[in-house]
Amino acid sequence: MPLAGGAVAANERFHRLAWGPHMTESTPYGLIAGGLVDGSVNLYNPARIIGSPVGSEPSDGAGGALLTKMQKHSGPVRGLEWNSFSPNLLASGAEDGELCIWDLAKPTTPSLYPPLKGGAGQPDAGEVSYLAWNNKVQHILASSSLNGTTVVWDLKRQRPVISFTDPNSRRRCSAMQWNPEVATQLIVASDDDRSCSLQIWDLRNSISPAREFVGHSKGVLAMAWSKADPGLLLTCGKDNRTLCWDTDAGEILAELPASSNWNFDVQWSTTTPGVLSTSSFDGRVGLYNLQQASAPSIGSGAVDQYGVAQPAPKQPMKRAPAWMRRPCGATFGFGGQLAGFGVRVAAPAVGEGEEAAADKPSGTAVSVMRVATTETAAVSFEFEGAVSAGNNESLKGFCDAKRDETMGGEDEETWGFLGILFEDDARRELLKHLDFGEALIAKEAAAVAAVAAATAKADAKNAAEAEAAAAAAAAAAAAA
Repeated sequence: MPLAGGAVAANERFHRLAWGPHMTESTPYGLIAGGLVDGSVNLYNPARIIGSPVGSEPSDGAGGALLTKMQKHSGPVRGLEWNSFSPNLLASGAEDGELCIWDLAKPTTPSLYPPLKGGAGQPDAGEVSYLAWNNKVQHILASSSLNGTTVVWDLKRQRPVISFTDPNSRRRCSAMQWNPEVATQLIVASDDDRSCSLQIWDLRNSISPAREFVGHSKGVLAMAWSKADPGLLLTCGKDNRTLCWDTDAGEILAELPASSNWNFDVQWSTTTPGVLSTSSFDGRVGLYNLQQASAPSIGSGAVDQYGVAQPAPKQPMKRAPAWMRRPCGATFGFGGQLAGFGVRVAAPAVGEGEEAAADKPSGTAVSVMRVATTETAAVSFEFEGAVSAGNNESLKGFCDAKRDETMGGEDEETWGFLGILFEDDARRELLKHLDFGEALIAKEAAAVAAVAAATAKADAKNAAEAEAAAAAAAAAAAAA
């Protein structure tokens, strides 16, 4: 994949990169913040990088891509996150345990809010390993540390409100993500090989984790929760596995192909659902489509005739992502009824001149609506009149009229069959309509002949018995 522009050199090694959506006339592609090992945070203008020749940007930023260098921390900056509600706010955290909130409304002259740090009797942020803004409340920020403590900060109060650690072991926290839908839930991972499970914590009861996901055999290095489908979570670890989890079921949904080295970062695309990227220690950036991933294989593959084990067949994912589900659907029923889900139903106006309010569509609620037109209403009245008459003649007349209207169409035969059902002898007429009339006549004639033969036989038998009785009576009289 070709580069979009020249690479920007820095004086120190990067620990974290974050691309923010703060766009202005001079920064049409937003801003890129980079946390360095020496504790500084560099701010770049990607518009000056994209399209520039490779190697054109010197390390001191004289080419214009480096907007400013913010120096406040005294250790490696591992926590770096833009606020999605206020794109001009950037949070940074480093080894010194301080959290800095930068206001980048003017990128070349950033302003700094008072640093956040735990005081006496308050939880300490420790060596910050990750930062994450809450997806529902814009002034809530969470930080995880290498000492195993996760702290939730309230920027309005300028102090921590909740902190928690694993009650069983003080494991290192390597990554953290807020639930995109539930404001009180977040997931914490550890790069410790002895405790490599994913822990979901609920702030309403932070004594112990609400759930745990077990899938990695070694420590987890990075996570990413999908905004397009809150039920999908990506993780990568030191076991060289990149997994996609179903957070609702708590099981592995898909697994990406293994790379030549560990992936230390994984991200979802913010514009194209299902596209994700990975960064590995061998210097490669991989782009994947979740639709091409497969579920974990059940058992091992077969062994061919040469004794070589073949890979197991590719398994499909157990459920489809949210962006592939039908957003809406509808079907017609009888009597002009229309049933649908995910549809927006306009409510009737309350007063004259007021616009009709629209209900929010729901993917789980089924709405039943009536679609009425002038033609539909006329047919409905005609049908109701035929039914209310209460005799077969009116219903047969209605069916015959509809058959004549649809002469030559697909419904002509249907209305013809329906009309036959209202005949006095519907069975006979239906057989005649199906060209079984001659067979019916022959069968009836055979039945009449059989009845006549049976009657004649019975009469002959009765006559013979009467003749025998008379002969017996004559013989008895002669003997007397």
